[in-house]
Amino acid sequence: MFDAGFWELLVIGVIALVVVGPERLPRLARTVGLWVGRARHAFYSVRDEIEREANAEGLRETEQSIRRSMRETESELRSEMESAGREGEDSIREAREATESSPADSPDGGADETPDDTRARTREDASDTRHG
Repeated sequence: MFDAGFWELLVIGVIALVVVGPERLPRLARTVGLWVGRARHAFYSVRDEIEREANAEGLRETEQSIRRSMRETESELRSEMESAGREGEDSIREAREATESSPADSPDGGADETPDDTRARTREDASDTRHG
């Protein structure tokens, strides 16, 4: 607080001894010491409060930055999910269209022919051509 060296304090002490006198000097020194201590305590208290406020402001800025980043990430995720949902719906639609136009609409229900069915059909075709 004060930048007083040894010689300055010695001069102040001598002047106080002359002005106040030797009987009241110890009580004056004690009172001055108390007031200096209180002033120093008040100074440090104000300084600490200012530092806390500065740190709190920094924390608020950090919090706002994190919240902004979280909102951006949320927006990106929502966009990606909507895009994936649209792609999924398109795939389902294409699959439905493919199944609707598949051989399942044929009279035999789209069932694959077995080798026995193929042989029986070729025998019928052969007998029809001989009789015909």
